[in-house]
Amino acid sequence: MPLDKLLIGTRVREIREEVFHETRKNFAERCELTETDVGQIERGEILISLTALDKISFFTGTSVDYLLYGKKNDHQSAMRNSINHYLDSCNDEELKMYFKCISSIKAYIYDNKKKNNNKKKN
Repeated sequence: MPLDKLLIGTRVREIREEVFHETRKNFAERCELTETDVGQIERGEILISLTALDKISFFTGTSVDYLLYGKKNDHQSAMRNSINHYLDSCNDEELKMYFKCISSIKAYIYDNKKKNNNKKKN
């Protein structure tokens, strides 16, 4: 299947607008690209380079298969990939902070489920 640079650009724009809600400038900074590069990719003026493809995939947690061909992974898998990308780029202190946050959230959810189950029983 040949690559369609316009469809690739449309998918990049959708990720930028619908997932990250970012301006082209902020998205370019996120992906370590220039705003001009992102604009040209989104408009289908150029075929995405391997470097740009790798950066957009890495910094957004989006699969290369989706960017190039529109093949979607399940939503949960994509979220896990995004979380893993963030964690992979953390230093030890940041990783500890993320762990504390996640642990707190899980404890809160567990406590609320327990309270709701007790209310249902009474």
